[in-house]
Amino acid sequence: MGINQLIYAWTAIFPIAVLLYYFFRKKYVKQSVSSTLFWQEAMKETKASPYLQHLQRNALFYLQMVAMILLVLALLQPYWKTRAIAGEQIVFIVDTSATMKVNANNSTSLFEQHRKKMLELVEQLSGKPLTLITTGNEPTVLLRQETNTEQMVNEIKKLEISYEAENMSKSLDFAQSFFQNKATSVYIFTDELERQSLPLQHENVSWNVEALTTDITNVSIKRFGATETTNGISTLVQLENQSNKEFTTELTISNEEKKLMTEEVILPPKETITLSFDQLITSSYLKASIDIKDSYLLDNETIVFMQDQLTNVFIDSSIHSLVRTAFQSLDINVSSVPSEQVELLKEKGIIVTNQFGIDDGNEKPTLYIGRNDVSPKEVNGIVKTNESPLFAFADLSDIYVSSLYPPVDGYTTIATVGENPFIQTSETGDIIILADIQMTDWPLSPTFPLFMWSVKEYLSAGSDYIGTFTPNERKPLSLGATEEWEIYTMGDEYEYTIENGGKFLAPSEPGLYALRSNDIVKNLSVILPQEEKVIDKGTSYKVNNQQTNVEDDYQAHSFVPYLLILLVILFVIEWEVQRRRGFTS
Repeated sequence: MGINQLIYAWTAIFPIAVLLYYFFRKKYVKQSVSSTLFWQEAMKETKASPYLQHLQRNALFYLQMVAMILLVLALLQPYWKTRAIAGEQIVFIVDTSATMKVNANNSTSLFEQHRKKMLELVEQLSGKPLTLITTGNEPTVLLRQETNTEQMVNEIKKLEISYEAENMSKSLDFAQSFFQNKATSVYIFTDELERQSLPLQHENVSWNVEALTTDITNVSIKRFGATETTNGISTLVQLENQSNKEFTTELTISNEEKKLMTEEVILPPKETITLSFDQLITSSYLKASIDIKDSYLLDNETIVFMQDQLTNVFIDSSIHSLVRTAFQSLDINVSSVPSEQVELLKEKGIIVTNQFGIDDGNEKPTLYIGRNDVSPKEVNGIVKTNESPLFAFADLSDIYVSSLYPPVDGYTTIATVGENPFIQTSETGDIIILADIQMTDWPLSPTFPLFMWSVKEYLSAGSDYIGTFTPNERKPLSLGATEEWEIYTMGDEYEYTIENGGKFLAPSEPGLYALRSNDIVKNLSVILPQEEKVIDKGTSYKVNNQQTNVEDDYQAHSFVPYLLILLVILFVIEWEVQRRRGFTS
């Protein structure tokens, strides 16, 4: 507590003077008694309740004394203090990725816990401006230097999970544009963030990280893929146990009508296992799910759409025989074609060749292994890959590559050896491996046939399937001349409309969707990014800068409004007492 205007303490002499006057005034009360017969009865009544009689006779005095004391206190402007957030401005960075749905205490999600904490902090702002930023592929500013507490509360209550990857580094870079050399307190609401990730070069910025601090358990369907073969549908499922104890779960693969298979799986702690299932019946889509009660439910189920696929693979006879062996092990129709006849093929299928730039006339999907138009050069380095469905089941980090062909201009690099492009994709979907099989030990790795399985699935997509997307992914798509497309869930629930010329925006929640326009239907799937299938326990901490003294920052709350309310009530009571006694002229 404290006093703002101690100079007005001298006004206390007024209630003191009135009090002294009260002590020196005459103490008796004139009372007319018509007969001494009633004197004894009047004295009995007075002696029976002397304090009540005294209060009744002196009610105005006490009311006036209290009113004068309250006026003196109001002039002194007393207040009480509560701790306030340090800094001239406050910045909230809110992680809205899918991992925020983890149950942090078996009942409430981490996102809801963060929302409650944000609302508590808003009460401590003391009129300081708040900037609210949400993470994602494109960080979004929901509040910019806002000082209206009601607006802050409304925006925080409207926050929703976007299911996108958090991209925290991008959000931190974006937030720095709001610092403007002011003392700033930044609050980051996420699941886990290392201190090394913070831009600590700002001397006037204090960092506060609110993270997941409780122990959790999580078993994840890390990857799920399916492709059509001559004997039905073949699937690959990868399960990961991120916990420190062994779990037994029931894995189920089903289609739109029924369960196709169920198997009990034992998952050792901190292990990843890969399972394959063949000869499943033809279906429009497949769903893999595990029956387990863990802390994170989003990665316990995943769905793949079974698009119309190409079932034939034509391999250039000049390509190493190990490539053909890899495709044959996947139960796929494989044909060897002489090099000079590759571009003359009329049948539908995938072409595997090293004749870069051939014109087959039918725009067949093509996998290039090596190039016959340029010479390779020696390289040295570790293989690194980008996020791509081609590497869903194939880890290339342990393979060795001795030489590479020059990269293709305009193609997107998805794997490198050191700084040199190793695997690229074209705009039309073709794939090129910039090395001959003889230049690498890749065929000796179990990931080689798994990569070829992913290649077959990637290249065989039909025209009614527009692809797999991450939540809220923006991508230019050629959807034809139709004026507008509507997106529906597989349960036939309307989501939103894409106007003519508008950039395609994928739905936020994972699942299968249909893109419709008149009689045209195209399918797409939305899956969680791989990083959103991993839950890490974090640590909440603060990094205070020398120029930001958190301990000395308080918010003052004045007693004056409450004193004024009491004064008004006292004045009303005094008026009523005076009215009942009668006004004297």
